[in-house]
Amino acid sequence: MKEVKIKSWDGTNLTVYDTETGSVNAVLSNGLGGDIRAWKPIIDHFKEKLRFISWDYRGLYKSEKPKSGFYSIDHHAKDLETILESLNIQKAVFFGWSMGVQVNFEFYKMHPEKFLALIQINGVSGKPFRKAFHGRFPDSFWKIFFLFMQDGMRCFFPMARVLAKKSILLKIASRLGLFTLSEYKDVAKELVLSWLSLDMKEYVKNFSELGKHDREDILEKIQVPTLIIYGTRDLFTPAEFAIKMAEKIKNAEIFAVENGSHYTPLEFPNKVNYAIENFLRKNNII
Repeated sequence: MKEVKIKSWDGTNLTVYDTETGSVNAVLSNGLGGDIRAWKPIIDHFKEKLRFISWDYRGLYKSEKPKSGFYSIDHHAKDLETILESLNIQKAVFFGWSMGVQVNFEFYKMHPEKFLALIQINGVSGKPFRKAFHGRFPDSFWKIFFLFMQDGMRCFFPMARVLAKKSILLKIASRLGLFTLSEYKDVAKELVLSWLSLDMKEYVKNFSELGKHDREDILEKIQVPTLIIYGTRDLFTPAEFAIKMAEKIKNAEIFAVENGSHYTPLEFPNKVNYAIENFLRKNNII
């Protein structure tokens, strides 16, 4: 996989990934819980058919912290606009996971002509913190949580890294029903370890802006084939909101992953890839 640096609209250097092979372009818009490795089951399955493009969000992983201080979802969508222009990509299938679902909806508002299809996984159209855990936590809780993430959580990271390296964190999550172990459990462990190495101040800036964003107004305007995939045990973006979202998008297809949490592609790769392949074939994309 090729890794390049692309200077975005405000001068921020973004790290971009390009598999370079495949006859159909596909954009992977990440969640905040992982980088391109979170897409490994999908990339592995479709690498002969789809050319995958992805990037690390500004301030996270290998991308530069923006000197401008811009972190909102529309800023990420403008980053994507710059990336596609730089790579001369006119049309693509857009995959979104978690936060990437909102980035894709924002980008659709900007450039609907670039979409061959839309595949949205474990996400909502906006205001995710009011929907997480079925809306049980008020805004005041999230403000306190962000402060803890930024300033208090790091003292737990040394122990968390030890537990993550021994896969104990994943086993605990599995026993609590928060994650289902699969053949990609080593990838999940890598994602946990890389997340623990992030600058939490930058992460919280992105996280906070994510909560402000809402693009529900675009749903009824979407005119491309759309597939919504959700996990029946996803606490962060609960099933009820995926179903409501699909109902507002004309002719959207919906696929439920039984017992799936917020990481369905890593937990149930065969089910997710089956749904995606059927959708792409049905719409004559592959």
